[in-house]
Amino acid sequence: MSVKIIATDLDGTLMAPDHLTVTERTKKALMSAHEKGIKISIATGRALNFTSGVTEQIPFADYVICSNGASVYDRNNNIFIYTNLVSPEITAEAVALLNTLPVYYNVYIDGNIYAQKGADAFFENLDLPSVFLEDFASKLILCDNLAEDTKGMGAELIDVFYSNEEDKKVIFDFFESKGLFLASALAGVVSATAQGSDKGTALGGLCDILGLSSDEAMTFGDASNDATMLEYAYYSFAMENGDEICKKSARFSAPSNADDGVARMIEKYVL
Repeated sequence: MSVKIIATDLDGTLMAPDHLTVTERTKKALMSAHEKGIKISIATGRALNFTSGVTEQIPFADYVICSNGASVYDRNNNIFIYTNLVSPEITAEAVALLNTLPVYYNVYIDGNIYAQKGADAFFENLDLPSVFLEDFASKLILCDNLAEDTKGMGAELIDVFYSNEEDKKVIFDFFESKGLFLASALAGVVSATAQGSDKGTALGGLCDILGLSSDEAMTFGDASNDATMLEYAYYSFAMENGDEICKKSARFSAPSNADDGVARMIEKYVL
């Protein structure tokens, strides 16, 4: 197997079930691959500022594909090398609509996460660990008036947490009418990005920059927002705990994130 780049999702994939920890076995496998000259990339729906806890554990990671592929950050040179944003006009329309609905939402801009003060009243706890949610909350930029604070800015990603089918339809109809790309990492959450902003497109562009082909890429994922990345890479692995869309998009399978699936496949096929 001639792998030159490994791109892995975080939550449900690389991370332990607490969403915070990269296990020692996984760190060792990734480090050993990196020492062989293989590039390491995170590929996540998280904003850049919410990946620091991960990159502190794997500081040798070369790239971060963040906001579901809306941006790519080169960690070695500390620079965004790619962005594809939802226009400022559509971002403003989305914020105006979401402010009328009983939903919690975030807007990702310039690697940061913006949220409207008081919107947490509509947040549905998605059975995520409390420590993880506290870490997430610590990364938020809370706005008294999010519409004003983000005026004229284009969004990398707009995340909406909905709790009923009626609100879901309104949200999906709006995003689809604006031609946005929709994906989901968790049930009850939809993430909207500009068309062409997805993990597969971002990874493909990164490989083009590096002079690599899809046959030299290894990817790992567990959710539908990983599907395009899994479809792109020849050596694509769906986690045992992954959803059906993810599993249909991958060529191979890996043990669950609770069983060090990423590490085990790297050890088996790369090391």
